[in-house]
Amino acid sequence: MKTITFPIIPIHQIFYNAESKQIIPRVHYQKNTLDFPAIASFCSLGFMLDDDTFFKEIKTLKPATEYQINDKNEIISEQKIWNWHYSPLERSFENTLDEFSSLFNRLIIDSTKEKNVLLPISGGLDSRSLFIPVSKQSNLILCSYEFDGGLNETYYGRELSERFNIPFYSQKIPRGYLWEKLDQIAELNGCFTDFTHPRQVAVMDNWKGLGEVILLGHWGDVLFDKQADSKNISYNEQVIQLKKKIIKPGGIELANDLWKYWGLKGTFESYITERLDTLYNKINIDHPSARMRAFKSLYWAPRWTSINLSIFNQVGELVLPYYSDEMCKFICTIPERYLDGRKIQIEYIKKYCPEVARIPWQKYYPLNLYNYQRYKHPYYYLVRAVRKAKRILQKYLLKSPELITRNWELQFLGEQNFIELKKNLLERNKFNKLIPQTIIRKYLDKFQTDPVQYAHPLSMLLTLTVFSDKHYSE
Repeated sequence: MKTITFPIIPIHQIFYNAESKQIIPRVHYQKNTLDFPAIASFCSLGFMLDDDTFFKEIKTLKPATEYQINDKNEIISEQKIWNWHYSPLERSFENTLDEFSSLFNRLIIDSTKEKNVLLPISGGLDSRSLFIPVSKQSNLILCSYEFDGGLNETYYGRELSERFNIPFYSQKIPRGYLWEKLDQIAELNGCFTDFTHPRQVAVMDNWKGLGEVILLGHWGDVLFDKQADSKNISYNEQVIQLKKKIIKPGGIELANDLWKYWGLKGTFESYITERLDTLYNKINIDHPSARMRAFKSLYWAPRWTSINLSIFNQVGELVLPYYSDEMCKFICTIPERYLDGRKIQIEYIKKYCPEVARIPWQKYYPLNLYNYQRYKHPYYYLVRAVRKAKRILQKYLLKSPELITRNWELQFLGEQNFIELKKNLLERNKFNKLIPQTIIRKYLDKFQTDPVQYAHPLSMLLTLTVFSDKHYSE
C-alpha cells in the first residue's frame, strides 16, 4: 500500500484508467475510446478541462487530493485534503508584506541553497521578484530570450546583469523553429497543449548545464493580482467573464465545426457553458476575484501552465515558489484589496531592492515601479500616440515589418512557414479520421484572411493532427 498526495497545483500529470482504477503510463493511450466532447473543449480552451484526456477511459489525478494505491497500482480510495477558500485575515498591509517576504524568501533560499541557479528574466514582476532572494548568491546565472524581429525583451535581464555583475545569456527565438522541434515538443507535452506557446523549447539546448535548478515565477501574476473586474458582479456575470478570459479567439467556432462533424448531440456552446458553470459553482467562495483565481488555479494551471514546464525540466530541477502549497494557502488569507494592482510584489521589490525597482516595467515602459502610475497621465497618452504613429509610419511608408509580439507569428506567418504548416496539417492527417481535410482547409483559408482570429484554431488543429499521427490511429 502506498499514498500519493497530489499538490494544490500539480506540476506533473498522473493518469489512471477510470474503469480499472489502475495508474497507467501515457503509452497505453491507443487502446482506448476517443472522448469527442473533451477534445472539442480542448480546442476551445487550449487545455484539457478538469480531469479530461483524449480518451473516455483515461483520467488524471486531481489537485489537492490524497490517493491510496494498492500493490497492483490500483486506486482504492481518494480524499480531497484541501479546498480553495477566501478567509481574509484583517491585518495591516505592512504586516501582510512582511509575511509574504518571509515565506517567499524561505521557499526560494531553501530550494536553491548551495546549488547553481539559472533564472530566466523577463520585463515583468514575477521573475524580478525571484531575483531578490538569490541576488547575492555567487552561483547565479541570468538568461533571457526575445523574438526575432520582436521587442527588446532581453533588455531587462541585461540591465540586471550589468548592475549586479551577474553572468547573462541571451538568445533570439528564430522564425520557423517550430517545424524542426514539433516532434520533440509533442513528446514532452504529450499534445496536451498547442505547440506555438512554449517558445522556450527553442533555447533549452543552449541552457543545459547552466544551472542545477531553474527558478521560475509561473502563476505569480494570477495569485497576486485581481481576477475579476468588480467585487459586486453577480454569479452569472462571473461565468460570462470567466468564459471571456479562458476561451480563445476562434475556439468556439472550431469546436462547433468538430462537434457537428462528429455528430454529437446538442451544441458545443451549451455543453461548454454547462461544464464551466458546474465546475465554477462547486467553488465555495463569495468574492468574485478570489473565486476566479481558485478556478484558474484548479483547472488552468495544472492542465496548461504545468504541461509546458516539462520543457524547462530538461534544463534542471524546477523551483516554483508561487506554485507551492504554502503560497496557495497564504493567498487565501490576504484581503483582495491588497492584491489589486500587484501591490504586494511591487512593494516587496521596492523595499528589498530599490535598484531592481528602478529598472523599467515592460508593461509600462519606460516607467518603473516608482512612477508607473504616470502611465495614464495625459502626457503619456501623447507619448503613446507618438509611438503608435511612428509604428504606422514605419509599416506603411518605410515598409518596415511589424514587431513580432506572439510566438505563432514567428511560426505561421511568411511563405515558408505556411508551406510547412500546410504540409504538417494535411500530410500527417491523410490517414486519420479525427479531423476531416475539409475543416483543415477551411481554417487555413480563414487564417490567411484574419490571422489573429484564426491562429488559435490552426494551432489546435496542428496539435490534434500530431496527436493522431503519434498516439492514435483507427
